[in-house]
Amino acid sequence: MTQTLSVFQSLWAMEDLPWRAPTPWSLEERIQRAAAAGFAGVAIDTYSGDDIPPAAQIAPALRAAGLRVSVTVFVTESRPLADGLAYAQEVGAELVVVCGQVFPDEVGDAARLVRSWLKESAEAGMPMHLETHRYTLTNDLGFTARLVREVPELELALDLSHYVVGNELPDSDDARVEGLIETLLWHGASLQGRVATREQVQVPLEFAQHRPAVQRFRRWWSAAFRSWRERAANDADCVFLCELGPAPYPITGPDGQELSDRWREALLLKSWAEELFVAAEAS
Repeated sequence: MTQTLSVFQSLWAMEDLPWRAPTPWSLEERIQRAAAAGFAGVAIDTYSGDDIPPAAQIAPALRAAGLRVSVTVFVTESRPLADGLAYAQEVGAELVVVCGQVFPDEVGDAARLVRSWLKESAEAGMPMHLETHRYTLTNDLGFTARLVREVPELELALDLSHYVVGNELPDSDDARVEGLIETLLWHGASLQGRVATREQVQVPLEFAQHRPAVQRFRRWWSAAFRSWRERAANDADCVFLCELGPAPYPITGPDGQELSDRWREALLLKSWAEELFVAAEAS
């Protein structure tokens, strides 16, 4: 039995691709491109109810392409987790990632809410990871570190880009920041790929000025893989999601065009994840 890595591609992150082309890929083309590039699966984002592909349309297309699927659910006061779980079951998802857009003031209240989501997901037979995301209950790095201490069974979908820009983390090594990040890494069950600076949530990966940011994220991802390998079962599978979002996530020029090719960068992220996962085993 061997621990494995599965790299997924976000379908939302394939919107407005290919780069600088007059016509974007259709949903079917995005699915085909992801499969042809060797991704193990795709993630469906349910942020806006109007944009969610009908299960009857997308489930057969995913099966035909041989792609697995996860679903990202944005839970609000008016959009319950049950709706997202039902959709995830309809499309054959193996994982639900929750972005909780509810905002308890106290960690104890947040812990009770998260435990209710874990219970609801377990009763639906669906593994659940809580995403670290801006403008959700995990918005603040320190609050989230306290939350996982309160709910040690909680598994996180780690998107650390949100903390770098949302908490405007220092560029240089900072003992407080690294300690809090390490706390979250020990609860990381899946990862999401994007590189941020303290002022921009998504920067081009191959620009020289962003090399320090890339190095920081590669270091964090390496540590997350090492932590996961220590905690996970011998036959466990770790999902790394490439999630380079369309505008307004990327930096654009005066013509509104993105400065770099997100699809090329998604494939680069995939190769980095595979490289770092293997290196984590060796270490």
